[in-house]
Amino acid sequence: MKTLLIAKREYLAFVKTVGFWLSLVTLPLLMLGSAFIPVMMSRSGETPQTVAVLDLSGENLTAALTGFIQAQDPALKAVQMSDAVRNDSVARTVAASMAKKGGLKVAPLPEGLSPAMTRDAAATKIAQILSAENPPVTHVVVAYLTAEPTPRLAFDLWSVPKKKGRLEHRLGRDLDDLQFLYAARQQGIAPEVARSLQDTHADIRNLTPTIAAAPDDKDASFRETLKENGPRFAGVIMSYITWMAIFSSSVILLSGIIEEKSSKVLEVLLTSAPAGSLLLGKVLGVFMVMVTVAAVWSGVGMSVFAYGLAFMPADAVDNMRTLLGLIFAPHQVALMLAYFVGGYLMFGITFIAIGAFCESQKDAQAIMGPIVIVLMIPMLSLQAAMMSPDLPLIRYLSWFPLFTPFLMPLRLMEGAAWWEIAATLAGMGLMAWIMIRLGTRAFMQGALGTGKFSWRTLAALVK
Repeated sequence: MKTLLIAKREYLAFVKTVGFWLSLVTLPLLMLGSAFIPVMMSRSGETPQTVAVLDLSGENLTAALTGFIQAQDPALKAVQMSDAVRNDSVARTVAASMAKKGGLKVAPLPEGLSPAMTRDAAATKIAQILSAENPPVTHVVVAYLTAEPTPRLAFDLWSVPKKKGRLEHRLGRDLDDLQFLYAARQQGIAPEVARSLQDTHADIRNLTPTIAAAPDDKDASFRETLKENGPRFAGVIMSYITWMAIFSSSVILLSGIIEEKSSKVLEVLLTSAPAGSLLLGKVLGVFMVMVTVAAVWSGVGMSVFAYGLAFMPADAVDNMRTLLGLIFAPHQVALMLAYFVGGYLMFGITFIAIGAFCESQKDAQAIMGPIVIVLMIPMLSLQAAMMSPDLPLIRYLSWFPLFTPFLMPLRLMEGAAWWEIAATLAGMGLMAWIMIRLGTRAFMQGALGTGKFSWRTLAALVK
């Protein structure tokens, strides 16, 4: 009973503060802002990109180049044509805005430019035009023929300084196609034949038993790849989230104990509750704070994600649902929660015990250094695990109880054997029990004593 009362006290002490709710609201806003504000600023402050075409080649390329410039992005067109966007007025407005701001606009040739001029004269004039304070166009595409070693099409993509490189990104492949057709025509090959040759590719298929069993399903390969790599990526993210949550909550417990000890509040609490109840109550209270934060952030994230599905084609939505079904299967969620709780108990109680021996944050930093170094080992190993989660080193590290909470979420997504799951849960549970026993003794000794944390103190706790 006293454990629950202390947990309630810890929980209310956090959630009643203005700072808690400000951080609860501002952090998701900052995360969304960091993703969308730079894009919105660049979009809103971006002047229309106008492109003029100057054909000095004599091959009548103006119409073809103009068509390339006006062509819409296929991915954006697919989004705009989806049923979800057509049936949602807000989505239609957003898609139309994206098309308007993300495209290129053909502009007439500025005064002083003519297809009859030489390339050098055009370069001099274009440099003057684009160097003006308010140039009439953003880009100028100059098409011409090179004479050596054999005639071939070439293009100069002129841009104002702030837009350099954008045309090549948008038109590079189209310009390569023009040169291909020109070279084919020079060899006496009809454009239609050249096109058919250019579009000829080897028929290559990446097969697995699942894909081969559905030969008529064109999306089977994509879904198989999604099922193979999606859970791995999600496992790495869950491992990082677990590490951050456990470490941040443990630091909160450490700071709270140091503050209460320096103000003598801890001594008062120990006179009214056993050390074990006080210890577990604090751990439970901070855990409930984390649950509150996770519930709010998950609700916001799911709402944003649900609205984002409106911009996806139907097949993409189905694939996303398949992936989420694999990741958030009930048994997966239960196991991840079990690993998280075990890790939180181990490190939360350890940090509380350390805080009981510290008079200030400076004392805690000296002890925390080696612990943080140890905690970084599983995080560093996740980089290798992303590429090859079945590495023996990853498996061995996941069996070590102190690293189990951080590496097993990844291995769960990869389908760890049931005996490994049982063994790692048992090892972590045993370590958590040992930490609770030692942590309670250390907490009692540190909270009521004035000694520092030392090797002698540690040896006395183990006896």
